[in-house]
Amino acid sequence: MKRNTLTVMAVLLWLTAFGNAFAQTSGKTDYMADCARCHGVDGKGSVAAMREVKGYVSVDLSQLSKANGGLFPHQEVYDAIDGRKRFPAHFVGDMPTWGLKYQQPDRELPPGTEQEVTRRISALVSYIESIQQK
Repeated sequence: MKRNTLTVMAVLLWLTAFGNAFAQTSGKTDYMADCARCHGVDGKGSVAAMREVKGYVSVDLSQLSKANGGLFPHQEVYDAIDGRKRFPAHFVGDMPTWGLKYQQPDRELPPGTEQEVTRRISALVSYIESIQQK
């Protein structure tokens, strides 16, 4: 019985590690496909072509922790990416509502369930947290 317990624990640890690595990879993939165009590959918002667009203002995503007293604002970043809780009168800019877009068939992906939307946005949040600079 102990051997089975150890095997199960080892598998769970492996899945946890693999799951975190997968979240980082899929978060980076979605970031590069959906976010880098405006926020830059490095997250600093320094995209020369976008600065030419009237009214364009980008957030330096690499400084979010620093701007929040050293704590990464997970929920605020999640909500900004998801976009479905925004009040149009309080929001300035053309940040896409990824929570809705990730529900639709996009590129070669099938329509996403709410669980898949949550997973993708959470992976993006994890990736953005990983690019924080002190």
